[in-house]
Amino acid sequence: MAPTKLTSGQITGFWAAWSGWTLDGMDSFIYALVLSPALSELLPKSGIHKTPENVGLAGSILFALFLVGWGLSFIWGPIADRFGRTRVLAATVMAYAVFTGAAALATNVYQLGLFRLLAGIGIGGEWALAGTYVAEAWPEDRRKMGAGFLQTGYYFGFFLAAALNYTVGARYGWRAMFLCGVSPVIIAFLITARVKEPERWKQNVESE
Repeated sequence: MAPTKLTSGQITGFWAAWSGWTLDGMDSFIYALVLSPALSELLPKSGIHKTPENVGLAGSILFALFLVGWGLSFIWGPIADRFGRTRVLAATVMAYAVFTGAAALATNVYQLGLFRLLAGIGIGGEWALAGTYVAEAWPEDRRKMGAGFLQTGYYFGFFLAAALNYTVGARYGWRAMFLCGVSPVIIAFLITARVKEPERWKQNVESE
């Protein structure tokens, strides 16, 4: 039996979700690439000696804050149930893009930690909602394949981050790298403009 043919809307929605995951991975990996130069500059401005031990400790704490933010991303679930998958998906992309870009403006390590926490909330939300969108929008016999293809986006984002570090980061520094993290805002606008709500979500809303 031939697999169900995907509609243009389902294909568009998938590529929007995949792009969101790709830029999700890019923004996540940017931090690892610029950790050392960023903390080497910000620790002294925060009244902390720039030693290898302090850089390692601060880096671990900031990464932990990012994971805390990821954990707090559960708040997006009820919002998406109420207002729709695509609009809230766009909001999560906007959130992690804005706060990743804001990290470029950090003047001390505490501000950087706050921005990483808030970016984590957006990234975790996008991760979950993009998967939910594909699961609800794609037909049953295509869902596993869609989920598998979606996973590739996050790791493709690692390659984008590495390419940016080789070009932008090497020439303009760590702040420019974080500014590159604003680029997902474009995806957020495209999701809002081009991607329709899954029929399953519409049916659930109508049945309530």
